[in-house]
Amino acid sequence: MQLENGCRRETTGNLVSSSAAVRLPDEAHAARSPSIASVRPVLSTIPPGSKQRVLAFATVLVSLLIFLAAAPFAKTPLASIPAFLPAYQSALVINDVITAVLLFAQFAILRSPALLFLASAYLFSAAMAVSHALSFPGLFMPGGMLGAGPQTTAWLYFLWHGGFPLLVVAYALSNDRTPVATAAPARAPGGLILCCVLAVLAAACSLTLLTTLGHDALPPIMQGDRDASNKVIVATVCWAFSLAALPMLWRRRPHSLLDLWLMVSVCAWIFDIALASVLNGGRYDLGWYAGRIYGLLASSFVLIVLLLENSSLHAQVVAARESERKSAQEALAQHAERLRIVHEIDRAIVAEVRPEAIAVAALQPLRELLNARRAIVNMIDDESGEAEWMAAAGQHRTHVGPGVRFPAQLLGNLDALKRGEPQLIDSQALPEGQDRDALLASGVKYYMAVPMIVGGELIGALSFGGEQNQFPETRVFIAQEVATQLAIAITQARLFERVKHQADELEQRVRERTSDLVASNKELESFSYSVSHDLRAPLRAVEGYAQMLTEDYASKLDEEGRRLLSVVSASAAQMGQLIDDLLKFSQIGRKSLAQAPVDMRLLASEVVAELSQAYPLARIELGMLPAAVGDRALLRQVWMNLIGNALKYSSRSDSPRVEIHGKVEAGESVFQVRDNGTGFDMRYQSKLFGVFQRLHRAEEFEGTGVGLAIVQRIVVRHGGRVWAEGAIGEGACFRFALPMEV
Repeated sequence: MQLENGCRRETTGNLVSSSAAVRLPDEAHAARSPSIASVRPVLSTIPPGSKQRVLAFATVLVSLLIFLAAAPFAKTPLASIPAFLPAYQSALVINDVITAVLLFAQFAILRSPALLFLASAYLFSAAMAVSHALSFPGLFMPGGMLGAGPQTTAWLYFLWHGGFPLLVVAYALSNDRTPVATAAPARAPGGLILCCVLAVLAAACSLTLLTTLGHDALPPIMQGDRDASNKVIVATVCWAFSLAALPMLWRRRPHSLLDLWLMVSVCAWIFDIALASVLNGGRYDLGWYAGRIYGLLASSFVLIVLLLENSSLHAQVVAARESERKSAQEALAQHAERLRIVHEIDRAIVAEVRPEAIAVAALQPLRELLNARRAIVNMIDDESGEAEWMAAAGQHRTHVGPGVRFPAQLLGNLDALKRGEPQLIDSQALPEGQDRDALLASGVKYYMAVPMIVGGELIGALSFGGEQNQFPETRVFIAQEVATQLAIAITQARLFERVKHQADELEQRVRERTSDLVASNKELESFSYSVSHDLRAPLRAVEGYAQMLTEDYASKLDEEGRRLLSVVSASAAQMGQLIDDLLKFSQIGRKSLAQAPVDMRLLASEVVAELSQAYPLARIELGMLPAAVGDRALLRQVWMNLIGNALKYSSRSDSPRVEIHGKVEAGESVFQVRDNGTGFDMRYQSKLFGVFQRLHRAEEFEGTGVGLAIVQRIVVRHGGRVWAEGAIGEGACFRFALPMEV
C-alpha cells in the first residue's frame, strides 16, 4: 500500500525519528518552567514604578520642608550629648558597610563598573566615618585619637562629604549596564572587588594621614567648637560637589530603582552638609545635630530599598521554586509510572513469563499513561508482508494472543520503521476497507506506530492513538522506551525457548557422561583392588624366592650370580614401593577431606623429628608457621614429602641445611621449604609435579617420582597452589599456599 495519498503524515514538533535527539520529560518540563534567574531583574536594572516615584518624591518633599523649617535655627546652640556622636557614627558605619556589601554582590552578578564605583563610595563613607569618630575631640581622648589636631576632625568631615559625591558622579558617568551574559570581564569579580576595597582603604588612610601628619599645613577651619572664617569656603565647595552629583544622576537614563533612591540619598546628603557645615555656627548647635540626622537618613535610604528588594526577590524565588517543585512532582509521577511499566517488563523477563502475558501487563497502564483510546503490540512478518496482534488494550477490554492479521503497510513506512523512525498515520486517509472501518469504529482517527527493534532487526511495532493527532514528545519517548523493552522481552523469550531446548539436550548428554564416569570410577576401583592384591601376590613370590636363594644358596653362587640376585630383590622392592605410591596417589583423589584447624608448626616439627634421625649432619631451621585449615593427615603427607626431599637432595652437601618458614600474604598462608642441595634446572620446572617424573637418575637419589605429584594433588584439593624455584648446584625452594578461610 502506498502512503503518498495522505495515509502517513508527520506533524512538525511532535513526530521525531530515532536519529533525532528525543527530549526527556524532565528536560521538556525544564524548558517550560520559568528560570529563577529571569523571575525579576535586580535592583540596579529594574525601572521604578509609579508608586516608587511618588514615594521618593514625597520623601524628598518632606525632607525639604523639614530642612526649610530647621535652616533659620541652624545656629541655635544646644546641649552637648556625649552618646549622640558614637551612636550616630556606629549606625552610619553599619549602614554603609552593609550597603557596600550588597552592591558588591550585585556587581559580582552584573559585572557593571558603575556598581563598583557606587559600592566603593559607600565603603569610602564607612571608612572615613571610622576615622572621623576616632579623631573627634573628647569622644575617646580629650584631643582625639590617631594623633589628631584641632583641625583634623573638621577636615576629615569635608574630605569625607566631598569624596562620596565624587564617587557618585563616577557612578552616574559610568552608564554601563551590559549584563554578564553578553560581556563578561576578563578578570574574576572577586579580584576586582578586592582591588577596590584595598584602594578605598588606602585612600581613607591617606586622607587620615594628611589631616594628622599634615595638620599644620592645612588652613584652620575651626576655633575650638566654633567655626573659623575659612570653613564657609570649604563647606561651600563640598556642598557644590553634592549639588553637582544630583543632576548627573538625573541625566543617567533610563532611571533604575537604585538611581531613584540614590537621588533621594544625595538630596538628604545636601541637607546634611547645608545644616551641619554651611548654615550652622559650630558643634552642638541645632544645625550640627540635624545635619547628622540627615546624614544617617542618606545612608539608610539605599540600604532599606536594597533589603526590601532582596526580600521581594527571595519571595519570588521561593514562589518559583514551589512552582517548579509542583511541576517536577507531576513529571516525576509520570516518570515513576513509566519506570514501573518498564520494571514490570524487566521482572517478567527475569521470571520467564510468556511474551503475551508481558504485553498484556504493560499495555493497559501504558494506554492510560499515553492517554490513548487503544494501544497494540504488533508483530511483523517480513516474508508475508503482514502484521499480527500479540496483544491489544482498549478502554473496555483487552485482547490477548494472535488472530488479527493485517497488511504491515498499515503501520506506516516499513523502511522508516527499520531506521527507528516512529510513524504517524491518519486512519481517515487509508484506503477504504474493513481495516480502515474497524479503526474508525473504535474511535482511532490517528495513531502512532513506534518500531520494536532488537539487534538492528525490526520485529514489530507498538501502536497507540485516538481522535487527536497531537502526540507530544514525552509520550513518544515513553512509547519508544516501552517498545524497546517489549522487543527485548519477546526476543529473550524466543531465545529462552531455544536455550531451554539446548539445555535439555545438554542435560541428557550430562546424564550419559555421568553414567560413563560412574562406570569408569568403578573400573578404577577394580583396578586399584587388582593392583593392591593381584599384583602383590606374584611380586611377593618373586621377593620371597629371591630371599630364599640368598639365604640358602648364596655360597653356591659366584659373585655375578649373587649380584644378579640382589638386583632381583632390589627391583622387586622398588616395584612394591611404586605400587604403594601409585595407590596412595589414587586414594588421595577419592578420599574426602576432614577439614579442621591445623597447627602447622607443630605438624612440621613432628615430621622433622621423624626424618632428621636418618640425616644427623643436616641443620634444620624451623621458623614460625601460620595456622591452616585442612585435613591433618594429608597435610602431614605434604610436609613428609617436601622435607624428606629437601633432606635427601641436600645430603651430599658439605653442610646440609634445610629452612622451613611461613607467612600470611594476600589472604593466604604461604609455606616454604628451602635446601642447599643439588637444585634443578628451571627449564624443567613443569615436570616436577608429574607422576613418575624425575630430574635425577635413580642411581643418584632414590625415589619413585610420585612424591611431588602427591603434594600437588593434596594442596590443590585444599584449594591452594604449589610452585618451586631452584638452580643447579644452588639448592631448591618449594612453596605452597593454602586459603586462610575454607
